Amino acid sequence: MRESIKIKTDNYNFKFRVSGIVINDNKILLVDMDNSGFLCLPGGYVELGETTEQAVCREMEEELGYKLEIVKYLGVVENFFINKYNKKMHEICFYYLLKPLKGENARYNDYSLIENDKGHNIKLDFKWININKLGEYDVRPIFLKKIVKNNSIIMEHIIFNELDKSS
Repeated sequence: MRESIKIKTDNYNFKFRVSGIVINDNKILLVDMDNSGFLCLPGGYVELGETTEQAVCREMEEELGYKLEIVKYLGVVENFFINKYNKKMHEICFYYLLKPLKGENARYNDYSLIENDKGHNIKLDFKWININKLGEYDVRPIFLKKIVKNNSIIMEHIIFNELDKSS
């Protein structure tokens, strides 16, 4: 088993992640993990020795239960925020647009499953949300509502700092 790329200190936690954006019929696939109360993109940690392309395909298959292929690299985000445990977070996340491989049984309705993530069971509630109604939901990271509009994604290199109130 490879090691996820993450660091924990007294002041910050660091995560190196990937996220996948899947769009179908003007809807984006989001997930509520362990009844968090908010929706986010599926994805996960990059592991040592793994490219971000390998990581996003592996994570998406683990979480969704079917294989996807990369359509397009969208960009990277440096995100600074406070997590639900009141801990400062520094996250670098690579974002990719993906689509199910031909012949895969992709699901285009809401569904739930339990993922065994290195011995920890995580409840995943997947929801297809109309892109034009993202503003009605608590979506994280919060900049996602700004970059996904009208069935398109506009993104490059974003630095988003919730800790710095001037940004």
